[in-house]
Amino acid sequence: MRLLLFVFGLPVLAHTLYFLPAKFQVRRGEKVVFSLHNGDAFPESESAVAPERLVDARLVHGERVRWIADFQTLGKATHGVVEVTEPGSHWLAVQTRANLLELKADKFESYLREEGLERVIEWRRANGESGVPGKERYSKYAKSLIVSEAPDEGWRKVTGLEIEFVPETDPSGLRPGDNLPVRLVRKGKAAAGVRVEKAWVSGNDRGVEIVGRTDGEGRITVRLERAGTWRLHAVEMERLRDRSAADWESYWATLTFEVR
Repeated sequence: MRLLLFVFGLPVLAHTLYFLPAKFQVRRGEKVVFSLHNGDAFPESESAVAPERLVDARLVHGERVRWIADFQTLGKATHGVVEVTEPGSHWLAVQTRANLLELKADKFESYLREEGLERVIEWRRANGESGVPGKERYSKYAKSLIVSEAPDEGWRKVTGLEIEFVPETDPSGLRPGDNLPVRLVRKGKAAAGVRVEKAWVSGNDRGVEIVGRTDGEGRITVRLERAGTWRLHAVEMERLRDRSAADWESYWATLTFEVR
């Protein structure tokens, strides 16, 4: 996998990749028009992700997979289309090719704190690396729930992304005020102690809020107070054994869905 090296300041770096479909409810035979947004000002996109960085884009319904290969960048977002050929609950899923970045020590620590990665800050301090530039490899993983005509058990499907939110109840059946229990898993195993953030847009009301951290089994419960579009976001980071290119690797996960 080819890696690209960039050096960013904090405002450019802290970007979350997520799906924003034109509609979360569609008819069988209808084409789902979706955008991939990159940024923290949910739901606006702050920059477009290059189409060549997107890999394994797909629409998943049970064991059926429709691959998505054509993307177009317009303005600050990247767009795609996929046809839904059968009723039920479908997952849009995508990942990015890994990138490398290097930040000055103070910028790296600010970024780590912004994303709830205090564990890495503490490790660097304990191992005499607080003043060392941060060298990181990162990749992003996004999924979104689409319902065609009526929901089915398709929401239970785990897409197999490197890191992903796995709902433990059907998000499409929830109403304002309900709770959504989810697991955060990486390589199929619980991602424990990871901070989870929720963002929403409901008419003119929008916001971002830290939910908490996943428990030892990767679980956390998210309160959904409003009707509208919701996004969950989390980042996990680990120390690399082979540090020829980077010292740390991060995995960014998002989940978007609609509450009616």
